[in-house]
Amino acid sequence: MKLSPPPVASPAIQISSQVRVTVDARSVIRASNSSTALRQGTLSYVVFTVLTALYLLPFMRIMLPHSNEGTLIYGAERIVQGDVFARDFFEVMGPGSFYIMALFLKVFGITFLATRIWLFCSSLGIALCVYFLSRRVCARNAVLPCIVLAGTWFGMQWPSVSHHVDSNLFALLSVVCLVIWEERRYPLMHYAAGLCAGVTAWIHQPKGVLLMVALLFWCFYGTSSRTGRVANSRRLLLGFLAVGFIVCVYFFSQGALGSLFYANVIWPAQNYGAVNKVPYALGIFSEYWHHWAALQGRVTGWPIALATVLILPFLLVALIPAVLLLSVRELRSRPVKPSTLLCVLAGWAVWLSEIHRMDIYHLAFGCPLLLVVCVGLLGEHGARFSRWALQVLTISAACLMTVSLLQAVTAQTVSTRVGPIGVLRPEPLLQYVDAHVQPDEEILFYPYCPEYYFLTATKNPTRYSILVYNYNTATEFQEAVHRLEQRRVKWVIWDGSFDDHTFKTVFPGMSPMPAKAQIIEPYLQSRYKQVASMEGFRILLRNE
Repeated sequence: MKLSPPPVASPAIQISSQVRVTVDARSVIRASNSSTALRQGTLSYVVFTVLTALYLLPFMRIMLPHSNEGTLIYGAERIVQGDVFARDFFEVMGPGSFYIMALFLKVFGITFLATRIWLFCSSLGIALCVYFLSRRVCARNAVLPCIVLAGTWFGMQWPSVSHHVDSNLFALLSVVCLVIWEERRYPLMHYAAGLCAGVTAWIHQPKGVLLMVALLFWCFYGTSSRTGRVANSRRLLLGFLAVGFIVCVYFFSQGALGSLFYANVIWPAQNYGAVNKVPYALGIFSEYWHHWAALQGRVTGWPIALATVLILPFLLVALIPAVLLLSVRELRSRPVKPSTLLCVLAGWAVWLSEIHRMDIYHLAFGCPLLLVVCVGLLGEHGARFSRWALQVLTISAACLMTVSLLQAVTAQTVSTRVGPIGVLRPEPLLQYVDAHVQPDEEILFYPYCPEYYFLTATKNPTRYSILVYNYNTATEFQEAVHRLEQRRVKWVIWDGSFDDHTFKTVFPGMSPMPAKAQIIEPYLQSRYKQVASMEGFRILLRNE
């Protein structure tokens, strides 16, 4: 029996089979590469999160004196006890941070630990957002913006609960949401971005409003999508307005909507700028460079070299607007990624919202997004000077982080009625108040020491955490005096160093009020006697 040979496939069929095999192989390779990239990306975020958390933890035990933290925490405590912002106590900051902090105090108790849980979450959240955006804008130096921020934020306003920190967190989250939408087209991201921008405005009104304008502009002109711009902008705006509607309904129901408008709109427009007009980057040398250069008691020797190295990140923070303006031509000469343009627009919005007071602390809080863009431009420039500048900046910022960490680790622990805290200098006043003043007793810390109300578990008899001439009105001073007399407040702690030190460093453009025009001082001198003095504080006891 004769067997026939097997059929031979035609050339066309053979080529088609080879193409299918090649396509399948490429698909497998792409899937494998995508899976590998996903694992590597996830691992990088895990490592970054763990290292950042370990760095942040030593700072969480510290409480800085004379910062906004005392105002925000004690205001949150008053909310937990039934008060309503602007109606029962007056503060110029937006209500957002007070109510967020009140939520944590309600859940975890009125303790120092409760405040640190939120501070840790907000600080870690900011670091992750900056890292997420840096991987897209400056992938070659993705960690550098985080290092610079970690070094420059330590000081007057961090580590502490702050409306600057809280508003930055939600502002960055709104940018992250739009970047995710740009990459994945998740339909809910515009709503989420709008909600985060609305919460930003609830915390820090100028920042939220300017940010919303920037996001809407990007939705129309910056995104790579050519369709659905109106619908996407509508979703973004709806999320933003939803937060404002809920806030207005709540304060209206509490009979405090008019008080809220006065405290956050009318009063700042009439009073805030009078004492907060300061030179650009105020404090960069007086509070930092000179502090490091005078470690041996005088400005000389190796401390000068140390100060010169450590000041470089602060100089970059101060010069970021100039660097970006000089790079406009370079940005125009090449295509700009949508994520980069979003960071530019939102970055300018955040920066402009913080220059109502142009000291170095506010500039540092205003720079996160612009810092990411600036590092990205230097990394892509390719010139030898750019590479050298990034290397020097990395070394300087790492040294600054190390110095800050050493201060946090070596801070001494002090026992308080709300738990142990870390302090950078002795606090004998806390021990005195604990020994002589009962918990929940009314006491006035004048003119500005609101953190002591929280730490000593005492109560402020007035509606004001700060009483400063040319900042507070005469009517507000008279109201405070009336409350002291009406409540017959037994104790007053008068910070005598405020006029000597704070006026010169915090309010350099303001002159002390002449004795003839003072309101509260004559009352204190006539109704109280000094029984002790420590660390610049005069302890006054009411005359029987």
